[in-house]
Amino acid sequence: MELDVYLICGRGEKGDKFQLGQVFNKEGNYFKDEYDPTTQYNNMDELQEALAKMVNVEKASLKLNQINL
Repeated sequence: MELDVYLICGRGEKGDKFQLGQVFNKEGNYFKDEYDPTTQYNNMDELQEALAKMVNVEKASLKLNQINL
């Protein structure tokens, strides 16, 4: 499964964390209200794990594509 993700960078006290701004699948489904936009992530691995749980797939089978809006 592939998801397009828009990240908001520069979060956290040191500016080294990011938040998930938007997430879409290839069919155009916007996962509104299915994730917490205030959660701050340290790395893409943490985000991938959270999103895999959200869409109920194995983490290894999930590909994230970072997009610019």
